[in-house]
Amino acid sequence: MTQSAAILETNRLTKTYGSVVALEDATLRFSEGNIYGLLGRNGAGKTTLLDILSNRIFADQGSVTCFGENISTHPEIINNNICYMPEKHYFPGRFKVKKLLAYARESFSNYNESYAERLCKVFNLAPEQKYEQLSRGYQSIFRIVLGLASKAAITVFDEPVLGLDAVARDTFYFELIEEFSNNPRLFIISTHFIEESADLYNEAIILKNGKVIRQASVEELLANVFYVSGKSTQVDEFVQDRTVISDDVVRGLKTAVIQGPPPTEKQPPGLKFSSLTMQKLFIHLTTDTSERKQ
Repeated sequence: MTQSAAILETNRLTKTYGSVVALEDATLRFSEGNIYGLLGRNGAGKTTLLDILSNRIFADQGSVTCFGENISTHPEIINNNICYMPEKHYFPGRFKVKKLLAYARESFSNYNESYAERLCKVFNLAPEQKYEQLSRGYQSIFRIVLGLASKAAITVFDEPVLGLDAVARDTFYFELIEEFSNNPRLFIISTHFIEESADLYNEAIILKNGKVIRQASVEELLANVFYVSGKSTQVDEFVQDRTVISDDVVRGLKTAVIQGPPPTEKQPPGLKFSSLTMQKLFIHLTTDTSERKQ
């Protein structure tokens, strides 16, 4: 991971809606020139966090600083440097795509009109079509075009590939990496498509029930976790004094997910060790024991 200056930081953010704690004590650090994957199940607090970062809503407790300034007292610092494309964005439906993109010139100081036009051609997005006539997938594509072409120092996508087929999703990933390579900036991407997007991120942030449970590079996360499987008695003996994230028993055979680096010394016959994918790690970290037994 590139060690660069933090341009966006949160300190112990908490947000509640009545008796529901949407976000609790969230402390995070976002550095320039990196892509962050924001991962969590439905209701984990991802959108609440993004809404607070973009100054759309206010936290009950805690603070957000952008370029060293508190955005509560200096909202202009975040407003002038962020492009946030939420999952639901209520653009005027009667406006044509080209008119909405024209307004972007006024909203984003670094907006690149020719780049937006190229992206429209790449994704076959018709500039003459009204926004309300766009399918769910093409509304997502419009947000992708606007977000990438904004050239904002902080570019945030909430579920950018909803409604897109595999080809369109792959095109987005390609365009994102190309843009990032040519013009490095801070990207934060919230998505449920974990497996196919994991290679994009410099760091992954995992939320569970409103709490940050992991923030690290994908490589670091996967290097410090592994599967061990075998007869229950053997696995139970092996996992003693180790941190078990989850385990499962089927017909006397047990599989456990262990936190820590895989063992390098020779192990007893009958035990099998294997690595996890990012999606499997996410599932094991965010699934409660009661859910696994259902």
